[in-house]
Amino acid sequence: MEMYFCPLYSGSSGNALYCQYGDTRLLIDAGKPGRKIAEALAQIGVAAEQLSGLLVTHEHSDHISGVGVLARRYGLPVYATRGTWLGMEDKIGTVPTALRREIQPGKDFYLGDMGVQSFSIPHD
Repeated sequence: MEMYFCPLYSGSSGNALYCQYGDTRLLIDAGKPGRKIAEALAQIGVAAEQLSGLLVTHEHSDHISGVGVLARRYGLPVYATRGTWLGMEDKIGTVPTALRREIQPGKDFYLGDMGVQSFSIPHD
C-alpha cells in the first residue's frame, strides 16, 4: 500500500494536512473554516464525509478553526489529547461525546489502517 500526504494549508493563517493509507483517510489539523477545508479536499478528489477522522496536534487557532464544524457536519471523530481538548473546547463549539476521542501523549494508536506515533514536544 502507498501512503499519500497532501498539505491543504500551511502557515500562520491555518494548517491542514490530508493523509491516506489504505482505506484510512485522516485530516491532521483543521486551521481554516470547515467550508474551505471541504473545498480543498474536493479539489484533490476527497469528499469530507470520506474522512476517517480528524487528528488535532494542538489547540492554537491556526490548527483548530474548522474542527467543530467538520466534526458536526460530517460526523467525524476528533482525536486529541486531554490538554488539547481542554484548550480548544470553548473555541470550537460542541463536539458530540460520541465523536470525541482522547489520545494519550506518548502512546501510539491505530486509526483504521494507519498507525499514529504520539510524542510530546513542548511548545509556547
